Amino acid sequence: MEHILLIEDSQVAQAQLRDILGGCYRLTVEAEGLSGLTAALAEPVDLILLDINLPDVDGYEVCRMLKEHEETRGIPVIFLTSLDTGREKVRGFEAGADDYVVKPFYPGELLARINLHLASRREKRMAVELERLKLLREMAIALSHELNNPMTTIFGLLHLAGKEVAAHATASAYLSQIRDELEKIRQIVGRFATASQAARTEYLLGEEMIDLRQL
Repeated sequence: MEHILLIEDSQVAQAQLRDILGGCYRLTVEAEGLSGLTAALAEPVDLILLDINLPDVDGYEVCRMLKEHEETRGIPVIFLTSLDTGREKVRGFEAGADDYVVKPFYPGELLARINLHLASRREKRMAVELERLKLLREMAIALSHELNNPMTTIFGLLHLAGKEVAAHATASAYLSQIRDELEKIRQIVGRFATASQAARTEYLLGEEMIDLRQL
């Protein structure tokens, strides 16, 4: 269940938002800006609903502080406020907010905006993971190519050495065991070489991810 942090000092608004969001998301509520910032840094959060008029520091400053921390910079921030002037909205976006919802709000509209930002965040995360998997696959293929040449040489030398020590049972047994172990390594390298054909899992928007357990 996705985690939403609500930073709001009004108990009425807190109760309303608990009723709207409680069944869909895990909700954490903080009544002050600095305690909200601490909560966002202490535990992963997927989205933040932020009031502007708070008892300690205003929401603009909280938003700026959230965007300064690497851990919280990418979390979508939606301002919830009764301030409905163009100037206030501009201040909100300048502080780093992703959206601006004016009180009183319609529950359906708020949920739609929340879902939109959460979906966008999921897609961004997926894009990062897909890029990492692509890099890993390219590295695996390159590594397999680099290992194949010395492996081929080793097998050739083992073949020649086997002929030289054929009359020595113990040495021949050792060479046979080395050959068996190298064969296992060659099989592993072969799996990396075919990483592009590994089992895949389909995700949102038709994207696919490699199941590394199938390598």
